[in-house]
Amino acid sequence: MGKFYISAPVDDVMLASATRVQVAALHGRLPSTPELKAVADQHGLDFATMLLYQAMLASPLHGPFIAALDSEPVCTTYPPIAAKVLVIPALFHAHYPETGADAAFAAGIARQCGFQVDTIGTGSLATSTANAALIKAALERETAADIWIFAVSKGSADFRAFLQLYPDCPAIARIRGWINVCGISAGSQIADYDTATGWRALKYRAICRLFGTRYQLMRELRTDHPYWRAALVLPPHMQMFSFAALPLGAHIQKSLIGRYQALGPLGPNDGMMLCRDAIADHGPAYPVWGADHFFRSPQVISLLYRFFGHLRRHAGSTQGGSA
Repeated sequence: MGKFYISAPVDDVMLASATRVQVAALHGRLPSTPELKAVADQHGLDFATMLLYQAMLASPLHGPFIAALDSEPVCTTYPPIAAKVLVIPALFHAHYPETGADAAFAAGIARQCGFQVDTIGTGSLATSTANAALIKAALERETAADIWIFAVSKGSADFRAFLQLYPDCPAIARIRGWINVCGISAGSQIADYDTATGWRALKYRAICRLFGTRYQLMRELRTDHPYWRAALVLPPHMQMFSFAALPLGAHIQKSLIGRYQALGPLGPNDGMMLCRDAIADHGPAYPVWGADHFFRSPQVISLLYRFFGHLRRHAGSTQGGSA
């Protein structure tokens, strides 16, 4: 039958208290991936995950953003605004929409908050190369003057590939910002793991064939793919906001237990990627405590209402009322 959970519930209040000295020693910066691995090796994976979470709260970049969203009221009666949100969904979004990979719930919340919203029709199992071309075509058809990209999981890889492959696309000038949700914008360590041996690579070649897609999909998801080796560079006008899932082992849902444990030797992870990689260095990030990579938590819906309410004030002029 296997485990229902990795462990019994953990007293995260005491765990947070135990990290206080290490957080103070960071002096406002976030620990690096090697530092988090070393902490996990010495004190355990849960301790390292809590250290990252508390460091984000104490960060001069992330802390004020977290506090601002936490203090934002939840409102569902905003007037329309001229800005438009374009959603880039995750891997398997057409195959398993019940996972939330299509981000339909987030699209609905953005509409409730007054934004115009569309979903870019990327391929559910297409490579980032192929989806980058689809993103380019969609943006060239788009007429909105102020665009915000809401990219989920692999959708962030697809959007990053678009920025790198088509840097001269005129529509980029109209993209105000990128909302990066559990974004695999530098490749996924689980893709590294799944293709690390000949046997695993053969297994995933068969899985790709079964789903009617190319094995190139797995190659592009690896962290050593050329797309992700160069530093991420954003156009100067483009803002970036990130949401990172930070789960303890006890929080991981059953379908991700094996992947979480496979990545455990590398440090804190959400079952698909290292948590530190979900925190881009180009803007503030909000840590969603207790959520894994599928971003399913009771706090997510109200958090997104608060975020889109917060975003309205930075998203251009309104129509039909004040922001």
